[in-house]
Amino acid sequence: MLKKHYKLKLILFGTIIILFHNCWAQNITKGPYLADPSPNSISIRWEVDSKTDGKVVFGLNDSFDLSQEAELVGQKNDHFLYNARLTEIQHSVRYHYKIICGKTKSAVNSFETMNSSSKDLRFVAMGDSRSNHDIFRAIVEQVNGVDPDLIISMGDLVETGGKYSQWGPHFFTPASDLLDHKMFISTLGDHETGGDNGELFRHFLVPDEKVDELWFSFDYGSAHFISLDYRHPENGKMIEWFKQDITNSKAKWNFVFMHRPCYNLGGHRTAWGRGTWPELFRKYKVDLVFAGHSHQYERFHPMRPQNMKNSHPVTYITTGGAGAGLYEVVQHAFLAKAESVNHFMSFEISGNTLNCNVYLNDGSMLDQFKIVKKKSLYNSEYLAEVISQGDVDIYTMFARKISFGIDMLPMDDVPVIVNLSLKSINSFEDVPFEISLLPECTEYYSMEAVSGVLNKNSKLDVPLKVFRHAPIKISQWGNITPALRLIVKYKTTSGIEEIIGGAVEYWPED
Repeated sequence: MLKKHYKLKLILFGTIIILFHNCWAQNITKGPYLADPSPNSISIRWEVDSKTDGKVVFGLNDSFDLSQEAELVGQKNDHFLYNARLTEIQHSVRYHYKIICGKTKSAVNSFETMNSSSKDLRFVAMGDSRSNHDIFRAIVEQVNGVDPDLIISMGDLVETGGKYSQWGPHFFTPASDLLDHKMFISTLGDHETGGDNGELFRHFLVPDEKVDELWFSFDYGSAHFISLDYRHPENGKMIEWFKQDITNSKAKWNFVFMHRPCYNLGGHRTAWGRGTWPELFRKYKVDLVFAGHSHQYERFHPMRPQNMKNSHPVTYITTGGAGAGLYEVVQHAFLAKAESVNHFMSFEISGNTLNCNVYLNDGSMLDQFKIVKKKSLYNSEYLAEVISQGDVDIYTMFARKISFGIDMLPMDDVPVIVNLSLKSINSFEDVPFEISLLPECTEYYSMEAVSGVLNKNSKLDVPLKVFRHAPIKISQWGNITPALRLIVKYKTTSGIEEIIGGAVEYWPED
């Protein structure tokens, strides 16, 4: 009997000790993850559920002969974000590290430091990983197999950026096997601004930036990367910053990445900053412009104005297939490749040559291309693919204008009236056109076709009246069934084009 009481006391005492320890132990709730790379320094961040002193111990082997104290850089939702800046580290070597915060120790991880500017570079580009975490996790696994130095993202890491509860399951957890040893740098997506205007995005990823000015740049190896804030397509401050930043770039390769595309035939058919940024990208010789937002893969042929035959051509790529629900694509001669698939892009830069392989989430190949650049001049094979930017401008303008949302539903006797504001961008000719209903839609809707001429470098308002003659259904996302689509036919010196617009959606005013 005494032995039983003794055992019970031991169990009770042990339970108390465990509970007491747990009261003082910290749980690492996010991270560790790498941030802010430079040739001789790097940051390691992590979040814990209680305030405590923390540090990183690290070294060229697991003896961890170096140590760096961490500083508290932010607090959200009763959780604490710490940052340890490791300085005076060697480049092109592998360090091993672990974090210690209070009584908690992380697993041992490692990272490879930035190569010098003359060395090769391998990086991955992808975007819009929110929504389907299993797909994102599968892509993370494939990316680890590629073993890049750097990953850039086009944003939309979470469904609603202002909801703290989403940042773990949507991003940090599915990407945990990547973030602890690979540099992951994202631009701001529109879903990150939901609810807090990008504050949690800034908190976790770019705490030194202003929440309303989330544009930044960095060098990595032989490349310069510029991230633009999609919220400010005509912001003079961002434009002047871009000009100064890229003028100061000494890198052999210059890349821009942002959330919304300047050129996009499928999906949202976005034309972000069309009146300003393509000219800047051409003038300052940007090599590739990456975007997401439309959940698809879309690579344009390099383009430049048709009246500037010897000017710098720019290639635009939409890579928005890392997890969010996929969108329809449009096939056209302007595009080298377009598919509605989950994917990521893998780049290898070696000297004058850039090679790209695009992979599906199962590891199979989707696309390949190569660019060779010597003394700022591209190889003849690449230049042979160049297309007229003016032709693309006219096409995408029409495609976007006939793909719209309505805030009232058409009736049999009361039409919905839509005013299309057409604008000729970089056009050097008059463009005759006709806009009508897609023939398949005439069973349910009616609209008198409208014809006109869009004069060069001008604007034209085109009113449309659409009636409905059958019952329709509206989804919670604003999708209309049966679908309502328009078609435009127009003529330029390059030929006759026919464009089917995206399905019209219902966007009622709040």
